[in-house]
Amino acid sequence: MVRRGSQVLQRQAERFRLRVSEWSELADLVEHFSYFSGHDWLFRGVTDAEHTLVPKIGRPKARASKLNDRTHRRVRVPYRPNDERAVFSMFHQQASAHLPARPQTLLEWMAIAQHFGLPTRLLDWTDMFLVAAWFAVEKAGDKKVDSAIWVTKGVHSVEVDSTVDPLDVREPNVYRPAHISPRIAAQGSVLMICPDPKHVVDLSFVRKITIARKVEFRLKKRLNACGINKRQLYPDLAGLTEHLTWLYKNDWLAGFRQGGDSKTTTIPNDLPIEAR
Repeated sequence: MVRRGSQVLQRQAERFRLRVSEWSELADLVEHFSYFSGHDWLFRGVTDAEHTLVPKIGRPKARASKLNDRTHRRVRVPYRPNDERAVFSMFHQQASAHLPARPQTLLEWMAIAQHFGLPTRLLDWTDMFLVAAWFAVEKAGDKKVDSAIWVTKGVHSVEVDSTVDPLDVREPNVYRPAHISPRIAAQGSVLMICPDPKHVVDLSFVRKITIARKVEFRLKKRLNACGINKRQLYPDLAGLTEHLTWLYKNDWLAGFRQGGDSKTTTIPNDLPIEAR
């Protein structure tokens, strides 16, 4: 009886809306994932709903195109395992001079490489649903496609001090890196090791929640009211200045004008400036 009850709860946990067109629908999802908090949910926000779960190093556009000697047509340089190992080895060799402390494991090295933008076989996830929502709507008002939040659970975790070579991993694993930077802590960063970087990672449970483009700007504005914004997720000068630029662009400066003037100067609007 207990087992049947557990199976029913699992089925209920796996049933949630797969499209968001209003803030209230996003809030319903917060309620859902909070209620079923016994699951190890992971979330990944993407600005284009067509983006698949392929890590950066294996994506076709990760490499340049070159002229083929035989066909005289330009073709993309393909992903090659030896090239992946070579570029990671070069990072391992040359990055030490720029780091305050030397990483202790290959996973730490790869996490730092990913953090600073090197193409790797890691995929960025978070265990914070609203953080993933912000990354999905980050470019609201600047694009013409829907965004999405990928959802998974039940992925095996490796220990934080694991000595495994990520290039030898044969099944998807998640790695929760040490908080080597304020960004990793603020974003609830979880890194997924993808065993075959050329293809979509094979997960036993995965869902995609599509977010309608028309509501993205409104969601980003509401998330800011909840304290989820660039300043909080990128706690450095770059994050602060980009956040303040966003406030300036949209004329949300009440309370900070000379003399402490907090009078409303614009009509409330949930559309980006360009769409008004």
